[in-house]
Amino acid sequence: MDVVNLGVVINNKGEVLIIKRKIPEKGKTGKILTWAFPGGRQDKDETREQAVEREVLLETGYKVKAVKQINLRIHPDTGVLLIYHLCELLEENQIQQPEENHEIEEIKWVKPEELKNYFTTDIDPQVKKLLGI
Repeated sequence: MDVVNLGVVINNKGEVLIIKRKIPEKGKTGKILTWAFPGGRQDKDETREQAVEREVLLETGYKVKAVKQINLRIHPDTGVLLIYHLCELLEENQIQQPEENHEIEEIKWVKPEELKNYFTTDIDPQVKKLLGI
């Protein structure tokens, strides 16, 4: 089973960091998944926290620290095990450019209540609770 660590990053304006995939993923139910929280797979020599910190930096250029695991669940549309982490934004500005030739088309900060305008599948209940939506 695929395991993906995702970062829920909130800035000082209360906005959440999301990414747009260059190549949308089609879920089992036919839904097209374009927008997501940043993150990725864990390397063998790293912890879940190290993985999400590395992936957020690579995909977005933002340096974060994983502060707590929010939840884990099997995504209902992809069958992937997702591990959600609350991440502290260590620098308000990007410290590097996102990795070239990466799968990310766009990086965006949005208000939590606007996530429903970007995500085509349900948001994890524990993430929704944390974000107050």
